[in-house]
Amino acid sequence: MSEIKGTRILGAPQATFSEPIKDVHTARLPIAGCAWVETSEGIVLIDTIARVDVGKEIFKKIKGKIKYIIYTHGHGDHIGGAAAYLKDKPEIIASKYLPDRLDKYKMLAPHRNYISAVQFNIPIVNRTPEFVYPTKTFLGNMTIELGDKTFELHAVRAETDDAVWVYIPELKAAFIGDLIIAGLPNIGNPWKPTRFALDWAKSLEDVRALNPEHVFCNGAGFYYTGKKALKILDLNIAAIRSLHDQVVDHINKGTHITEMIHEIKLPDLLRNDPYLRPLYSRTEFFVFNVYRWYHGYFDNNPAHLLPRPEKELLNEIYNLIGTPSKILNRVGELYDNNQAQLGLQVLDVLIQANPENIEARKMRIKLLERIGKEDFCLMSRNTWVHFINKDKKFIESKKK
Repeated sequence: MSEIKGTRILGAPQATFSEPIKDVHTARLPIAGCAWVETSEGIVLIDTIARVDVGKEIFKKIKGKIKYIIYTHGHGDHIGGAAAYLKDKPEIIASKYLPDRLDKYKMLAPHRNYISAVQFNIPIVNRTPEFVYPTKTFLGNMTIELGDKTFELHAVRAETDDAVWVYIPELKAAFIGDLIIAGLPNIGNPWKPTRFALDWAKSLEDVRALNPEHVFCNGAGFYYTGKKALKILDLNIAAIRSLHDQVVDHINKGTHITEMIHEIKLPDLLRNDPYLRPLYSRTEFFVFNVYRWYHGYFDNNPAHLLPRPEKELLNEIYNLIGTPSKILNRVGELYDNNQAQLGLQVLDVLIQANPENIEARKMRIKLLERIGKEDFCLMSRNTWVHFINKDKKFIESKKK
């Protein structure tokens, strides 16, 4: 089987620039973007792009004094470049909850450095991040009038609890951060806290009610206009509502989460739409996310209320089986029957009980390559690749 590669979207050396409508300029990296809006009395910058070095290049292109910076939420790809734009001492506006997010990121820096490396297929960088905090925060709605334009800010819960979307009525333009990305909404991330699916749908419905002519999303890295903008809003609303309501229905029926992630699907019309492709997140992650929001950890199995460590349990099962060959043979059969995920879970009994077993590591590589070969969702594919590489390094270390 040919080696699978991870997906890397960070580290692009330069942004691409455009002026999609009068008075609005955008800069785009593969995962991030920003927009600056010209008014008769200065500039309003919406998001800052991911990196300071790219931000400095953007700053050179901005003609006029930056009066305001608006953070659409506290993820690093939206606020990471802020230090590049401080020459004019702008007011930096964000949700009231955003500073708490930045404090949390500092507190969890070692953990977040690791999960970022896995998620984005990059080396681990051990550092505590530095942020430019907002100078003004708000909840609810806020209006800024600058020269010939009005900026209507709305603090909501969506991908984060500190999301803000902006509407400029004079342009009929909505700047919605990551409420829409170029694919299935990122409502599930296997490493991150729960997102707010129902509030997310309601926020998009509020945007849709304005009947905007222009929608800037993915940090303004993507731009849609006219009927296409409305269609994409409608598609995302329908997808979120459908999956959310299915999860609620299954919770009320008592479906186990491990069954739920396989039973819940988007309707065919939505699943096959190119604007909802699972390129970054995926339906299973969405289901896990909504389940965690509404449901405690206990799955109604008394064995799971106060469980012993997983390694201890699997070691007992391994001792009952008796020999590694029985496990490896069965996993091989599952692999041959295209049941790689089940094989991966069965093999875990051996790996947890005897992590030094080279044949088990080799088999896990085969399973992960089988699973990852047809997986083009960034987060899951990069996870498979991370553990393939980890097992390969382990095997190589035993040859020395």
